[in-house]
Amino acid sequence: MKIAHVCFVSLLMAPPLWAQTDAPISAIDWLSQPGLAPLSEKPIIVGDPTRGAELAEIDVIELDAPVEKTYGLIPSKISGIPENFWTDLDPRMLRQILNTAPRSGLPAADDLLLRALLAETLGNETVLNTRVQALIEGGAVQAAYSLLGQSQIQSQEGFALFAETALLTGNVERMCRQLNLSRHLTDNEALKVYCQARVGSWKTAELNYFTLDTLGAFPPTLSALLAVDLDPELADSLELPNVDPNQLTALEFQLRAGAGQPVPTQGLPLKFAPSDLSPSSDWKTQIEAAERLGAVGSLPAAQLLERYKSDQPLASGGVWDRVNAVQNLDLTLADPIIDPSDELLAFWTLMRAQGLAAPLAHAWSPMLMKFDASGDGDDILFQMQVLSRSNAFDFETTMARLRRINPHILQKNFDRLMAEFNQEIPASLLFRSANMLRAIGLITDGLEGNDLALIEALALFRAMGLTPLAQQLALEFMILADTR
Repeated sequence: MKIAHVCFVSLLMAPPLWAQTDAPISAIDWLSQPGLAPLSEKPIIVGDPTRGAELAEIDVIELDAPVEKTYGLIPSKISGIPENFWTDLDPRMLRQILNTAPRSGLPAADDLLLRALLAETLGNETVLNTRVQALIEGGAVQAAYSLLGQSQIQSQEGFALFAETALLTGNVERMCRQLNLSRHLTDNEALKVYCQARVGSWKTAELNYFTLDTLGAFPPTLSALLAVDLDPELADSLELPNVDPNQLTALEFQLRAGAGQPVPTQGLPLKFAPSDLSPSSDWKTQIEAAERLGAVGSLPAAQLLERYKSDQPLASGGVWDRVNAVQNLDLTLADPIIDPSDELLAFWTLMRAQGLAAPLAHAWSPMLMKFDASGDGDDILFQMQVLSRSNAFDFETTMARLRRINPHILQKNFDRLMAEFNQEIPASLLFRSANMLRAIGLITDGLEGNDLALIEALALFRAMGLTPLAQQLALEFMILADTR
């Protein structure tokens, strides 16, 4: 089975429905952002659900087993994602694709995959777990926890994901209760001891710990952490080795924090970053975590902006220069009479290469659109406006101006791309996961220098009936391609 050009986009962090108001993200918060690209000019009409995507480079199958349930945080009528979106690929193939592919790098493509992962769609347990794993790896641990909460977790694989999301979001009580009642759900003896100490019998947890530790069931570091968890007085003498970021588990992460030796998340996988958004973290730590999550679309733009504005920097350099640039531009944009050119230049210079210009443009969209950007000296303002709101300007006129601003992008193939847009492409492909993942993967190839791959990707989106989305992707490419 041949797979080519498939890419994964990093993802959203939607809180459970019962989360507090300062929780990192909600699916509705994300969908309400003004810059999201519309998928099509008309409602998407899904063809025969038994047909697969007709692509030579990805094998597509018909699933004989009936799909048991719909899972998702956003109704399909709101998301625009067909209910049978994930059912065209074999679940094992889907897992391989999503677990190994990077994000696309263009906001509209990232947003599209986020919609698909969060939308109410059909699928068996393997498909659900694959979606959850993708959300976790993208830092969207609250969304992953909420999504799993819709299912009856009865397998070890499902419970392992549930335990990870519960530990990373601080929702351990429900998870531990379930484990204490159904200990067959995991072979992780350390987790069993941890859960018995939380919502079970402390004495039973101690007994099990000492018995299993005598038998060598725990690695030295985990053994020492469990001992401190059961007897906090041992924390003063605890000496731990350095963390291997690729081996760190959610359980060890929480145990180290509980022992008074928390692990900084900056060098860790993205799934650990949301823990730094807690009010207990210092402001600099919160900003750095918000930047990591915002750059991949896993934090709503408005919340990213709020982190920058929540205090006043008392130093300079690094993150503080970015804070000053954001705060200065925010103040300037609040008054459309003031010329924001200087503040825009300072912001653009610092934030564009960080992948943060687009999400902050989303947050500022209403203010940005109040300014006249028609002058020759308004190129940065114009690019920010294009990034802030999808399809806000005439496509051909905007592309021509972006070509003048960034002539090095699509230098040899700009005319060919525009010629492709001027051709009629019938909506001949189903809007399903195989076609979408194929197109997103080609965008990644385009950002790595393959202009023809980009042109093919946009043609695929148009063939799925998603011309407005294809146009926004072309505009974003003209602005952001050289930041990769």
